[in-house]
Amino acid sequence: MSGDDTIYDLGEVDHDKPRAVFGGAVQLPRPTPIRRGTRPETAGLGPGLAGSLSMFVPGLGQMIAGEIAWGLFFLTGIGFCTASLWAVLVTLDQLVPTLRLLQVPPEFLIVAVASLAVFAIALHLSAVVHAQALAVGTQAVPHPIVAGLASLLIPGWGQLLAGHRRRAVLFLGGVWFSGVAWLLVTPAGTRILGRLGLGLPSAMRDGWGPVVMLSAPIVLWVIALYDAASGAASERNG
Repeated sequence: MSGDDTIYDLGEVDHDKPRAVFGGAVQLPRPTPIRRGTRPETAGLGPGLAGSLSMFVPGLGQMIAGEIAWGLFFLTGIGFCTASLWAVLVTLDQLVPTLRLLQVPPEFLIVAVASLAVFAIALHLSAVVHAQALAVGTQAVPHPIVAGLASLLIPGWGQLLAGHRRRAVLFLGGVWFSGVAWLLVTPAGTRILGRLGLGLPSAMRDGWGPVVMLSAPIVLWVIALYDAASGAASERNG
């Protein structure tokens, strides 16, 4: 056997240990573990931002978080309810005689209108809560002044930014209730109620009704502003 055919014993190769290259060790990067139930695309979307997006455009927070199906569900659901409600109210003059001709009680139309309105409101509030719960990013608590100003614009927005989901739903529901009540006392709302065979009590039009209608939204806004600012301050200090 010639000198070139010498056999060297290199031993066993350990793949787990770093290899030496030019006197230094090369450490291969390890993959970052992903927690169960999380999505990499939602890592940068904070809960407050996701809820705010779905508050203004229902389903947008879900879409940006990667849940396209949920986003389309909330968007199309609220769109369907709104379009159906608008179609019923616009064609109310033709619907009422048609239902009478078909011997359908007028209560059916009242229940249909109320159900569409309630379902649209419930979908909107659910979209906000679901988007905030869906995001897996870090909840950045805003400054109390920022939270208070947010709830001054829309009651419940500051609570949403501070991570207080239930309070946000409570104040947003109050805004919806106040808006529907104000719509009913307007001349257009009164005409719609008259076509449905309904009417507002006289006390609500001439007595305590105007006082409550003016004072209730003001109280709601003041409480929402204070609650958002104090809640954000407690979260930052805690």
